[in-house]
Amino acid sequence: MKKHSILTWFCLLVSLLLLLAGCTYNFPPTPGTICGTYTSGDAELQKIFSVDQSNAFYYADQKNDRFILGHLQPQGEDAYLLSCQDPNNAAILPDQELTYDGKGFSITIQDEVYVFQKTDDIPSIIGDTTRYS
Repeated sequence: MKKHSILTWFCLLVSLLLLLAGCTYNFPPTPGTICGTYTSGDAELQKIFSVDQSNAFYYADQKNDRFILGHLQPQGEDAYLLSCQDPNNAAILPDQELTYDGKGFSITIQDEVYVFQKTDDIPSIIGDTTRYS
């Protein structure tokens, strides 16, 4: 009987430790998720593209004072349709499909292709979100 009681308490203790570890451990983002911060270019020419958990994107080109808000619509495995919230921004960042390779993607901005590489798993939004349209 005593052996059965010790085994029960041991199992209970192990279960509680696993539950505690599961609740407090910060798991890394799911591999392949596009959420995070991406950059293209250096110094004053750097462009920043951030995607949050809801697939909203924030594009910042500080040199040209451009802050664009939009959405990425999943189109299948690692493919997304990019569209701006404000259709007036289509001349800068036209609606387009992008393919995410787990590290980055390429998009066309003002008829020029830019390669964005992931720099962080957390979205970085430059300035106040009310600046983005």
